[in-house]
Amino acid sequence: MIRLVFLFLLVVLSVELLDFRSNNYRQIINNALPTIDPQMISQAQAAINPYTDIFVNPPNSFVDFPMANIASSGAFWQQPQSTVSQVAWNPPVSTNPSSSPAASTISFQSYQNPSTFPSTTTASTTTSTTTMPPTYQTTTKSVKKNTETLWTTSKSPMKLSKNPKPSKLNQKSSKSSATSFDSAQLSVLSHRLLNDVLIIPSSRRLYILAIIPIHQSSGQQNFECGEIDVNAIVRMAAFLEAQKTINESNLLKEIGVDIGAIIVDSCSTDLRSVADLYELLSGTNIQKSDLIAIIRDDSTFMPNTEQIIRQLNLPVVNTFFTTRSAVQTSGTLPSMFLPIQSIISALRHYQSTCVNIIFDEKYSESVSEFQQVALTEGICVEVAIHVKNASSTVSEMVVRRLLLSEARIVVALLSEDTWIQMTKALRSEMVIAGRFVFISMQDQRWTTSRKFIESWPTFEQHLISITPKTPINHEEEIKKLTENIPKLSLPNLWLKQFWSSAFKCHVDNEDMGGSNSFSRECATTQSLNISQVAPDVDVASISLATHAIGIAFRSFVDRVCPGALVISLSDCVNDPFVGFHQSILDSDFVHHLSDIPVSFNYSTGFRDISLRINRVQFVEDRLQFSELGIVDPIQFTYQDSSDTATPSARGSYLLMSSTCPKSTCAKELAKSTIKQQLPSIVKALTDLEIMIFTIFSVLSALTCLMCMYLKVISVSEYRNLTAVTFLGLAFLSISAPAFIIPPNSISCSLRKLLFPIAISITIAPVFVKTVLIWKSIGSSSSSVLIAFCIVLIQTVISTEWLLLASDSATEFVSTLHGTMWRCSPGDSSEEMILLSCSLIALLSLLSFIFALATLKHSQSLQHLMISILAILFETALYVSLPLIPYKTRDTVMATTILIFAFVALLLSHTGKSSAKKESECGGTLQKTNENWLQHVVQSPQDQMTLVKNYHTASTHAQSTMQFEKRSEDTLRRNTSLYGTEGYELPTP
Repeated sequence: MIRLVFLFLLVVLSVELLDFRSNNYRQIINNALPTIDPQMISQAQAAINPYTDIFVNPPNSFVDFPMANIASSGAFWQQPQSTVSQVAWNPPVSTNPSSSPAASTISFQSYQNPSTFPSTTTASTTTSTTTMPPTYQTTTKSVKKNTETLWTTSKSPMKLSKNPKPSKLNQKSSKSSATSFDSAQLSVLSHRLLNDVLIIPSSRRLYILAIIPIHQSSGQQNFECGEIDVNAIVRMAAFLEAQKTINESNLLKEIGVDIGAIIVDSCSTDLRSVADLYELLSGTNIQKSDLIAIIRDDSTFMPNTEQIIRQLNLPVVNTFFTTRSAVQTSGTLPSMFLPIQSIISALRHYQSTCVNIIFDEKYSESVSEFQQVALTEGICVEVAIHVKNASSTVSEMVVRRLLLSEARIVVALLSEDTWIQMTKALRSEMVIAGRFVFISMQDQRWTTSRKFIESWPTFEQHLISITPKTPINHEEEIKKLTENIPKLSLPNLWLKQFWSSAFKCHVDNEDMGGSNSFSRECATTQSLNISQVAPDVDVASISLATHAIGIAFRSFVDRVCPGALVISLSDCVNDPFVGFHQSILDSDFVHHLSDIPVSFNYSTGFRDISLRINRVQFVEDRLQFSELGIVDPIQFTYQDSSDTATPSARGSYLLMSSTCPKSTCAKELAKSTIKQQLPSIVKALTDLEIMIFTIFSVLSALTCLMCMYLKVISVSEYRNLTAVTFLGLAFLSISAPAFIIPPNSISCSLRKLLFPIAISITIAPVFVKTVLIWKSIGSSSSSVLIAFCIVLIQTVISTEWLLLASDSATEFVSTLHGTMWRCSPGDSSEEMILLSCSLIALLSLLSFIFALATLKHSQSLQHLMISILAILFETALYVSLPLIPYKTRDTVMATTILIFAFVALLLSHTGKSSAKKESECGGTLQKTNENWLQHVVQSPQDQMTLVKNYHTASTHAQSTMQFEKRSEDTLRRNTSLYGTEGYELPTP
């Protein structure tokens, strides 16, 4: 027992000695000072923040432009120190430039030690003062090479290796300060990285990598940067403001963390972005584990950059309409599927059925989605042109191809450079003003970029743009950013270029990416108004992306490692990024820059927001956007908010209507439209023409039945077969509407089964009668049985053809004769029905032969004519129907059946039938030959005796025998005298 207790105590002691804390946290605790005094506490706090010693030794071009404190006597580029008003950039005069003035001033912090950012600012209703950061001395003397240095922040060395060797500088700093993390002073061979990267420090290794196009592309080598983008500066300010707000909120303060940022200037160029990311992750000690997410604010097509982002496997939040799907990618704006649906909804609203599409590599996947949606919605894409490069030659060829098409509306899914070349090509090809209506995604640079501003005066076509709906509080956010932009710690070069581009002036003679091309020199006093500098800027998407990452981070920490001291995102989970991306998708919050609660569509990963469709007009040297309609993202419905037939600036009218009936696409669209509309029996019941035709068919069937009754009571010979023939004509009349009803399972079955049976009921008795007459056989019950057997054989044949045919009753056919749904097997459906009646055709031919052989018989003439009619009927349909269009073919077939029934009904009353030779009194005496009447003249007494004998014959057999004998003697005598029967007594 004592051994067990001792063993239990050892187990408990070993568990207590286990340390589950992270390596960083254990290092912090192990390096704690033994004595507690204020100085040691400050050193310990510095040890917890591994990014305190971030410092950049700027290149020589930055040294000439210190922005630590803007001078109060003149423009900031002319004085070493200066101050600027909060809203109006009009610095007051001060006698002491080194101290902050008493008035409302804002200090512009230069590209300095970011450990002091953001600066402590005390704001009141009228004034605000900013404490100036201290000056840090660089230690460039310890570096042998004369290169630019970057004080980096991570414990890891420069190269991305798991077990790197510590540098000498790291060993030296660890000896000097045992309470801080190792800091590495790494050599940066490229000045470009210093110009392209801005780091906002964090007390932890938690950074958001923001890819923002601070500069535009040069458009030449696709590597160098062009002019600065004032929209990007404003959006970067919104990003920094959102980051500051989320760090100062209780959301992150409660867990003791704050999130930093690494802003990379992509210059809207793929190669430069790749170089910056590569040097950032391999040329500095910034590691992948320091990054928690990526905010991509550059919508430029950058396949190589996207490949690097996929290799990083970080959650990506896009702030634009995403054109390509990727893993762990979401967005605060919808994907391109929603703008495509918006365009289609607007086109359908204005009854446009035909469009053209021009696109480049960026929208290659979106075009396939557009074509699929357009096909389902009944809109034809006449021409889809892939613009492979942004050259003038290619653009001119595209314009020539558009001029050859019928469509007036052109959906232009183009990048910036391609769109510029397209506007030039429209001018060089001298396209008539208002010839096309272009629909494109609205770009913020349309109102700020010099390339666009110079192209709008010569653009004479109509332009429709798609853009997110502006939130209600957007203007208030712009005013707030107007006050905060001068407070940002921006690189001096960025600030000079922003000033120059915003006020269309040049600061000095330095090369600043084309900004010195402005001839006017910048004034010493300027008022900043973002609504005029960047009138179309949208800051909501990037602000919401930052807040979504912050809220998702808190949710992820609470779910995975609650209560832990989080230094990096991988402290609790080995692979945290999949779960963190899921936390971003699950985030749901309310923000003042969104009219509805912010949430992500779980199936797509993007937000569903309302889109605004604008009409763009260049009026008085400015672009004006007038709203045409709003698209609901839930129901994909378009709500028109203005008239689309309003006059433009040049007197033409915008007509959102485009058709191309002669194009191949329209024909294919018609096929798809007809194919989608499956015929049904319900539609046939409501069609007026079909109902009228059916009424005539029923009347024809009733007429045949009435004639059958009259014929049966008036004919003594073969009356049963005659009744069956008339019954077949009635069934034939009823089968006629099946050919005019739209093809469906019921009508097709009636066509294949009822028509052959009806025609067999009509022809089989005629065939049996002709054979019996030819054989001189009288009518009997067996003759009806023979006709019934023939009908049964035809029924079996038709049923087998119906069951052994294709599985579907209908088939969609598109040939020269038309495009429509038809009974299977499609084009040859009527031909197959007539082939199934081959037995009836053979019987009709035999009936014709036998009737011709017994033409002397009284009923042979009508049998002959009915046989000829049946042969002509079947032959004419079999030969002519394949040559008739589909819509006319069914009508011809149904009408011919009714005509055949009516003509056969008339032919059945022709010929020398015995019924026509009988008298109305039952067949006593007919006036056939006057010579016969002269030799047989009876007195009235003899006539009365004859009548009495007739009545007596019905009751007395002996009298009947005498009467028959007398009649036979009279007939024999008349035959010998005149060669014909003089009269005929009725058969008892």
